[in-house]
Amino acid sequence: MDRLLLLDNDALLKLARYGLLDEVIARFDFTITDVRVLATAKYVLLPAKNRLLLCEDEESYSRLESFLKIAKPLDARSAEPDLLDAVSAVQNIDTGEALLLAVGATARDALIITGDKRSLAALCSHESVTHLANALAGRVISMEVLFSYLVKDQFTHVQECVRSKPDVDKALNIAFGVTMPASYESVKEALASYINHLRAVTGDLLYTKSG
Repeated sequence: MDRLLLLDNDALLKLARYGLLDEVIARFDFTITDVRVLATAKYVLLPAKNRLLLCEDEESYSRLESFLKIAKPLDARSAEPDLLDAVSAVQNIDTGEALLLAVGATARDALIITGDKRSLAALCSHESVTHLANALAGRVISMEVLFSYLVKDQFTHVQECVRSKPDVDKALNIAFGVTMPASYESVKEALASYINHLRAVTGDLLYTKSG
């Protein structure tokens, strides 16, 4: 299976609203053709009855709509059936996240970007899916881990994107500065604190490569 970048709906929406989807794909040496999203993304994130319900502004909506026209949906057949069955049975891991994790565990070169910390905690606290968590070790990127890499390349731009949309992610907004922009060192320390807390819960699951 080709090297893939898997995005859950939460991460996808947040990155679209920040306007950072292209930067994220490039940061980890992928192209748009390598990206896979949940088949539910366009229906959940761009509801026909209230198109701006989640995107909130036309710019974010157009950005996400254009992205979803190109990004391919995850195919359940890409996951090993036993892995998908095992993770689907774990409480606090929803159907979409289960598919994302199962495909990621099957495709050993895939990276997963997810905003669902509850699912990650559940994955790492059930012995029934220890083998799946082990298969994903070092390949799961939480939002805080993701932004710890993004700021290395273009701190000012990323900070401006986050602070321009303070309602998108509370933890990121606090890290980058609420009343005034935080310094680079302060942002790094704040993100590291969030990451260390999550690592304490998820062990070796989170992405760790340097660079």
